[in-house]
Amino acid sequence: MCAIKRNATTSKQEPMLIVKLDDKKPNIEKALKKLKSKVIRTKQLRKLREDKHFTKPSAKKRFKKSKAIYLQQKQTKENQD
Repeated sequence: MCAIKRNATTSKQEPMLIVKLDDKKPNIEKALKKLKSKVIRTKQLRKLREDKHFTKPSAKKRFKKSKAIYLQQKQTKENQD
């Protein structure tokens, strides 16, 4: 048998999120709240959803450009009012 080893640099997986609990009195609600805030802060769900389907680089550029145009128009409209 041959085992395949993967380095942390070659795999696409992000480092694991770790939430430490008190040894004396672990509070599950606080731990879940910390985990949720870490997931939001590290944008893991967004990355997961983006990686679900392949998007061509040109399509990404088009989307980014159209978003920038929209935000600029919105900003100029607010400044005029």
